[in-house]
Amino acid sequence: MDFEAAIEAEREHRARRTGQVATLTTVVVLAGAIWLAWPGLEAVMEGQGAPFAMLGLPALVLLCGTLVHDHASGQAQATGRAAAAAAIAWPSVLFMGLRSTEVDFEARLAAGLTLVLIGAVLYRTAASSFSGGFRQARYHALLTGAGAVTVASVWFGVRTDAGTVNDPVGAGLTLLAVAVALRSWFIEDEQRALRKRFKARLDALESRLLELKAQGRRVDQATSLVRTAAMEGFSDPEHGMRLLDDAEEDVDRTISLEKDVVAIESDALASVEKAEAVAPTVRRPRSALDAARREVELGSLREGEALFRQAKRRAETVIAWWSKAQKQIEEASLSLADRHEPQLAHLHEALAAARERMAKEDPMKAFELVMAIPEQVAQEQEANEDAEGILAEARRSIEAADGLDLEPHQARLEEAETALAAGDGRQAAGIAESIRRSLLVEREAMDVVRRALRQRSTIEKRFEGFDDAPTWAKRLAEIDADADARRWTQARRALDAISSDLDAQERDRGEAEQLLEFLGGEWRDLRAQVEAANIGVGDEDRLEVERLLGAAASSIKRGMTNEALESLTASDAAMERLRRRC
Repeated sequence: MDFEAAIEAEREHRARRTGQVATLTTVVVLAGAIWLAWPGLEAVMEGQGAPFAMLGLPALVLLCGTLVHDHASGQAQATGRAAAAAAIAWPSVLFMGLRSTEVDFEARLAAGLTLVLIGAVLYRTAASSFSGGFRQARYHALLTGAGAVTVASVWFGVRTDAGTVNDPVGAGLTLLAVAVALRSWFIEDEQRALRKRFKARLDALESRLLELKAQGRRVDQATSLVRTAAMEGFSDPEHGMRLLDDAEEDVDRTISLEKDVVAIESDALASVEKAEAVAPTVRRPRSALDAARREVELGSLREGEALFRQAKRRAETVIAWWSKAQKQIEEASLSLADRHEPQLAHLHEALAAARERMAKEDPMKAFELVMAIPEQVAQEQEANEDAEGILAEARRSIEAADGLDLEPHQARLEEAETALAAGDGRQAAGIAESIRRSLLVEREAMDVVRRALRQRSTIEKRFEGFDDAPTWAKRLAEIDADADARRWTQARRALDAISSDLDAQERDRGEAEQLLEFLGGEWRDLRAQVEAANIGVGDEDRLEVERLLGAAASSIKRGMTNEALESLTASDAAMERLRRRC
């Protein structure tokens, strides 16, 4: 069982034990009530009347017994009902215990002491249950007052039967209950002094608010706070004091803000009039100013202050940027006049957007949109001029080219001229520059290929006598074909590839020759050991070594490096077998 389950089990165990005790107590109270009422019941059954005391007291005991289960359940409402019943019943129970009757003294003493003890327990239960705040004390006082009325009713009810013997007891207990009620109402209130100060302060602040309203001041927020304090402050005077603090602060701030708002309004009005002088068509600063005045008239000083400041900001924006934006828009319009090139479309869009911002009375944003347009147009013009020079240089490079395939370059040159005619100097310059670079690359490739072909015999000697010589010759012939067709770049790539492959083959061939020389030396040393071990020339392993070394040498001469390496690997294995046999 975990910790939570253990706690729950213990709680259920205690609740079960409490319920058993409550049930037993209820049974005892019921039995006692029946025993107490039995003489009266017998008189009723015999046709005789029973006095009120004989049936009323058992009924009261039985009623109290019904509260046992409520009090034992531990629920807040049930405990409250039991405490309320105790507060009402304890004066009457004490009266029943202290009143004089015709019963024997010993029986009257025992019953009286028991009832007095029960009354004291009820009093203590009510006092402890209703201890605490203001509301609990007032509720306790009301219930105890009801108990005073109850004991007075019981006193007067039995007075006719017993005469005036019980008057001192009845009067004393009635006065005691009234005293306890008054004490709960006045003395048990720990915050009485604070509540008095709160009431005096509340009255003073309400009077001040009435005076301010008579002067035409807008103190709606403070009035709302005071109303809330009047409703909640008497039950919680500390919270009420905080609400009154907030209300006084709001009143002081409102009075101070009224003075500030007058100065802010004057400043905003001056800025708005100046903005209207600069741009007679603007409306937004004046609309914010009018809205601020309406808010002030309605009593919303803070909102009015914010709108006055907004009107001033709008007016200052118009004053600072309107003329600049108009001038910049005019310059941008002149720079874009008769310029409808596709690459300038975004500048026309920016100009249109700037005019829209001016219509919305946002000159600063309009200025930001068009401020760079004249410079960008000038840069485009400068790019066109530079492109003309680059294009002329590319044209001269084509004319000066000899031995190259110029048809692709001529087509790209025409494309660049078309872009320049359309006003796209940047694209024209880029195409012309690419033509120049391509010509340089092809001219370099032509020089390299021609120089290599003049030394054709040197290349052929590198694969002469090889088994795959036809393949190398075919690749060399393809380079000749590319050169004849003036595909110099392609020819150079093929030339670089064949040179790289020949270099790799020669490198592998050199490694194979070194390995062959090494294994040949090893075989010479091993052959002496083999002869000493009487292994003749007809031995299969010895013949295998001789054959493989010869095959490797032949493969190297024919350029078959891979076959040579395979033969050398097999010969090394054969020599290893001979070493083990020696």
